[in-house]
Amino acid sequence: MVVASALAVVAIVTSAGVSRGDLASRYRANKQRANQLRSQVQADDTKIKGFEGTISSLQARLTIVQRSLDVQEQQLQQVTVDLAGAQRRLVQLQRLLATDRRTLASQLVADYESPRPNLVDVIVEARGFDDLVNKVNNLKAIATSNSRTMKAVITTRAAVAAEARRLARIKIRRQQTTAAVRIERDNVAQLKLSIVNRELRYARDRTRKRAQLTSLRKTLQHQADVLDRLAAAARAASLPVAPPSGGCVNTPFVPHGGSTGFFPAPGTNYSVNQEPIIAARLDAMGRALGLHLIGISGYRSPAHSVEVGGFADDPHTRGEASDTPGVEGVPEATLEQYCLTRPFGGAREADHIQEL
Repeated sequence: MVVASALAVVAIVTSAGVSRGDLASRYRANKQRANQLRSQVQADDTKIKGFEGTISSLQARLTIVQRSLDVQEQQLQQVTVDLAGAQRRLVQLQRLLATDRRTLASQLVADYESPRPNLVDVIVEARGFDDLVNKVNNLKAIATSNSRTMKAVITTRAAVAAEARRLARIKIRRQQTTAAVRIERDNVAQLKLSIVNRELRYARDRTRKRAQLTSLRKTLQHQADVLDRLAAAARAASLPVAPPSGGCVNTPFVPHGGSTGFFPAPGTNYSVNQEPIIAARLDAMGRALGLHLIGISGYRSPAHSVEVGGFADDPHTRGEASDTPGVEGVPEATLEQYCLTRPFGGAREADHIQEL
């Protein structure tokens, strides 16, 4: 049955026009491409983080400049309102002055055509001293009032005109300052937009590469599974069709030389709990089947087990398992003849052996 399965896998690959060597070559090329994509994605991540830092700084600067622009625009609006009010007041004073001048002109014409009484006439026509004083005071009051009114209007107009000129100068300065701040705001905003666009390009490129990497990982997984099956099939095909009868060895493993049997890798520990018995049974099976079995992992501490991809409470941490490349193609029935078992399915766990 094992030989038939091996031949079936080989037949499928052969019928597809792909040899094991070609598939391995493609796997290596795809793995190299995956590493390149991973490096490129990491480089894009670094670039994007740099852009995000720059964008954050520009946004902070943009916020400050915008606040300054808001203040400048408010001040410009206020001085514009003040200037408009002064200009309206100046127009009103111009009109009032023109009205006063027309009134005085009319009075002069009336005085020329019908002269008002002079001081002699007032004295002659007075009915007494009090009447005289009143009439004289009235003449003086009229003259004084007319003079005061003209002076007040002229003085006020000059003051308002000066204020209007001052406000006009301030408005020009405000306009220039506001324009400069607005230009700075626009420049910062444009720079931020440029950086954001560059970040978007890198983000899109990173997304595309991640999609390629995900697809490539699926391809690599498939190719690795096929290669594992081919390797297992090749090893199974090299085994005898009817393996010799085994036996449950219950004595500890004793290291030895030769080319077949069990050989612990340097640095491994096969001295804890059931590890010596598992090693002895693997050694007996290897010698019987002509296999060179390498024990790459026996007992592991919980911390070391986690470091190499296992679990803190897996069989290795209890001294009950061995990872042994070379047994992948040995059928489960043969393992059982030597009181061993392969408890986990799948090509990746094909070398994980425990006691039956």
